[in-house]
Amino acid sequence: MISVRFEAGDVVEFPFDSFVGADFSKSALHRAIFERLDATNADFSEANLRNSVFDYSILNRAKMTRAALMNATFDHAKMVGVDMSGAVAVGASFTKANLTMSSLKGADVGGACFKGADLSGANVDVKRIGEADFSGAIYNERTIWPIGFDPQSHGAIKVLVK
Repeated sequence: MISVRFEAGDVVEFPFDSFVGADFSKSALHRAIFERLDATNADFSEANLRNSVFDYSILNRAKMTRAALMNATFDHAKMVGVDMSGAVAVGASFTKANLTMSSLKGADVGGACFKGADLSGANVDVKRIGEADFSGAIYNERTIWPIGFDPQSHGAIKVLVK
């Protein structure tokens, strides 16, 4: 059994041996604290993760398709190859997160913060992109942006392909 703590002090038990590969799809995890955890390959598809904390966590190859990520924080998280397609990430923070090769295709990122994030090879063809903060975020020629969007005019920095 693993325990998930919440900001209000509650603890919920899940029948998993580890966060790695755990299936949290469609779970109600509003204000959950996943800080500094390894949840590689975990499935959070369609989960309610509003206001949840994933700072400094490892979420490589996690699934967060159509998840509610409003105001969640992923600061300094390792999120290589994460699928957040169709997620609602309004007001979410990805400050200095590694989003290399991740997909945010179709996600709503209004008011989201990507300051200093690594978006190399990521699909950032998202909704309300003009409302997000990309100051100091890095990207490369493999990064996919919405047609007509100029990442450099929004503070992003183009780097050579790694």
